[in-house]
Amino acid sequence: MIGVMNILIADDHALFRDGLSVLLQGLGPVHVAEARNRREIEAHLKREDLFDLLLLDLDMPGIINSDGVRHICASAPQTAVVVISGNDAGYVVKGCLDAGAMGFISKSSASKVMLAAIQMVLAGECYVPSKYFNNSSEHSPEATSEATSISPRQQQIWQMLIDGKSNKEIAIALDLTGSTVKQHVSALFRKLGVNSRTQAVQKAHTI
Repeated sequence: MIGVMNILIADDHALFRDGLSVLLQGLGPVHVAEARNRREIEAHLKREDLFDLLLLDLDMPGIINSDGVRHICASAPQTAVVVISGNDAGYVVKGCLDAGAMGFISKSSASKVMLAAIQMVLAGECYVPSKYFNNSSEHSPEATSEATSISPRQQQIWQMLIDGKSNKEIAIALDLTGSTVKQHVSALFRKLGVNSRTQAVQKAHTI
């Protein structure tokens, strides 16, 4: 990427914010802002320039669950939101992706995994931990049944991914908002059992 990336870390634990801020230096030139609760997140979103990335703790004051994630995603439709949480059960991951998050990172992940996941999202892809696909016992019944059904709109977006279209190009072509496209892509990845555009394209050639 060119220029300085603008990133907001939202977590109520100072030690985790500090560690994540150091990790982000591996991305290159970055400007890191911090928030300890939902009120501070909203204040940053109102007064700061557009954030490239928002790293959001799921259990911080004012967020708590996927409803909080949905509100934040709606408040910053042009910002890639990645949820970071110690609870990586399948239904939690699904709820965050359905709420509009571009990725989910477990707090138990190694630093190199976190950095790779963040780089993937900044490149316009979605990141979902492989555990989400490998451990089906953690999925809710709804998530398991949903994985067998890809909607016509998602099939359309899948084809455009195969054609190499970016999220912005897809949004323009289908007259959708960027946030809506992100939600469709996240849902598609979940149903395909993949966590990147490359894997989604490869999946098309195996079906």
